[in-house]
Amino acid sequence: MQEQISFGLPKPGRALIGTMIGVTAIWVLFAAAINWGSAGIDLFNLMVGSDDVYRGQVWRLLTSFMVHQPSGPGSVGHLLTTLFGLYFLGASLEQRWGGQRFLLYLFGAGLFASSLQLLVGTLIPTLHQEPYYGALGVIDAIAVAWALSFRGQQVRLFFVLPISGFGMIVFIVVMNVLYIIAMETRREGLVTPFGGMLAGFLFAEGSPVRRRYLQWKLGKLQAQSEMLRGGTARPRARPAHLSVIQGGQSKKPDKSMLN
Repeated sequence: MQEQISFGLPKPGRALIGTMIGVTAIWVLFAAAINWGSAGIDLFNLMVGSDDVYRGQVWRLLTSFMVHQPSGPGSVGHLLTTLFGLYFLGASLEQRWGGQRFLLYLFGAGLFASSLQLLVGTLIPTLHQEPYYGALGVIDAIAVAWALSFRGQQVRLFFVLPISGFGMIVFIVVMNVLYIIAMETRREGLVTPFGGMLAGFLFAEGSPVRRRYLQWKLGKLQAQSEMLRGGTARPRARPAHLSVIQGGQSKKPDKSMLN
């Protein structure tokens, strides 16, 4: 079967549009406050990922992938990379899954990737980075989910190179491995992208974990159906109080046995 190449611009739904607006608004708020108002840096530092999670500031796991570099070289590019990744791959997933499931996947993948960065960084100090922030893990999770969900389609990488879903996964894995080999510092950390990819393989459509979950859910529904069928079974008939009289018509029946 020949693979189809997608040329048209995707049409985002309300969930994706809201996500992109929210990400942009957060960036503009911090960029304006820090660069023009000499304020906001303390609040920004409270939202990035750090070891303070172990001191009870667990909200950082959820907010670290919502903020992007607010100032300095590469700050605009950091935001645009996230927006492009959300738009070009997220729109198809939202149409396929629905807005609610799409948003749950975004936040779940971001939380998973942020937590993995903190955990692995603690166990392997070489990979530790503090602070870490940005949505690269979420974008990689979207890319893996798209590749698993649209196996027969292709997209234009960098708007030029046609690439299949499998090719996209290979490209993402190779790039992130090269970053680790070079130990090149990234805003999100070196482990976060692998956390996003792992979240895609575990929870996206076509993943073995999701397949097992659906099988378990189907088995549970079948068990409930069988239980309901058993609950509506016909009641047992009450046994008739009859007695067998031996001898047929040759003998008169005992009147005591007829009572």
